[in-house]
Amino acid sequence: MNVLILGAGMYVTGRSGYGNATILSSIAEISKEINIRRLVIVGKSKENDYVAEAVNRINSRLGTAIHAEYLSISGSPETFLKNLNGEIKFDIGIVCLPDNLHHEYTKYLLNLKIHTQVVKPFVNKLQHASELSDLQEKSNVWGCVEFHKRYDEANLYTKKIYRDGQIGDILYITVDYSQKIVIPTEIFRSWCEQTNIFQYLGVHYVDLIYFITGYLPLKLTAYGSRGILNKMGIDAYDSINASIMWYNPANPAMTFISQFNTNWIDPNSSSAMSDQKYKIIGTAGRIELDQKNRGVSIVNEEEKIRDINPYFSEYLYDIDGKLKFTGYGYRSLRQFFDDVNSLELKKTTLSHLAAHRPGFKSSLVSVGVIETVNQALNQPYSWIDVSL
Repeated sequence: MNVLILGAGMYVTGRSGYGNATILSSIAEISKEINIRRLVIVGKSKENDYVAEAVNRINSRLGTAIHAEYLSISGSPETFLKNLNGEIKFDIGIVCLPDNLHHEYTKYLLNLKIHTQVVKPFVNKLQHASELSDLQEKSNVWGCVEFHKRYDEANLYTKKIYRDGQIGDILYITVDYSQKIVIPTEIFRSWCEQTNIFQYLGVHYVDLIYFITGYLPLKLTAYGSRGILNKMGIDAYDSINASIMWYNPANPAMTFISQFNTNWIDPNSSSAMSDQKYKIIGTAGRIELDQKNRGVSIVNEEEKIRDINPYFSEYLYDIDGKLKFTGYGYRSLRQFFDDVNSLELKKTTLSHLAAHRPGFKSSLVSVGVIETVNQALNQPYSWIDVSL
């Protein structure tokens, strides 16, 4: 396979020591079973030492031999990518760019008939999501969103408990999700004003609620708080709170409320990059998940104390003592590669994938909520219908 990655930030390379370079580490692990002929990473910087450093580090740890070419976009991005694809002919494209660029660059890849995966959020406008969904079908390629929480066993267990009827009908769901202030002030400083904490992070649980329950969003209200980031010269909300009413499409009279509390101003001394919890209260029971405290903590002099989630994206030894990259972050990317491979071998169909994966059409739900929350932030305390 020839693979094109758009973006070379934290999630791709583990830049500045943040994270395990989930995308590059996953591709290296995948290369043990799938031949990665060419791997090209495209960014805006003229040079990017993070790419070479990450590739060397990952190959050394996994015993792999992937080679990544880094290219800087010059001139028109559309023409640049068209010419590049004419030279290499990519099978797979991964869009890992700032939120505000997802629509433009995903459109370029689909027009080139490249199977495309986009990191969340898909886009922030329903019109753009519908356009890309239609274009994906017209181009006869697969397109999905990297909603890796669908692959977390804890969330899959929650879905089983709910679908088995063990907690009855849902009354309400609460989500508490926050990140360290280093995210908007350093890591995403160049583009954090083009997004917000709900759009960038809270969207994970919007998709997860839809995935678990099958319910659709009906209406919502939202409120944003400002203060700390504004004082630091950053035009962004510190926190966003949203209440969303969901309904059962098979029985619209059945509804429940979800309450989202999100912020990205947690102290950098927090024991994890993300602090995330949710609970589902039903008529016959409840389930609560602490997705930060997975029961693994490390204390040392260098980093004091850290809560570890070894189930997301991590280097772990297998039974034969070989280091592997694994976790539900890895499985989300691996599933995309396997699905594209199955499509090429005619072992699956686009309609099957659309029914069972976080495809572009499925992601219209999360985009509809994002767009309505952004609208509601300008109309605090008003309930606004979610249009899908």
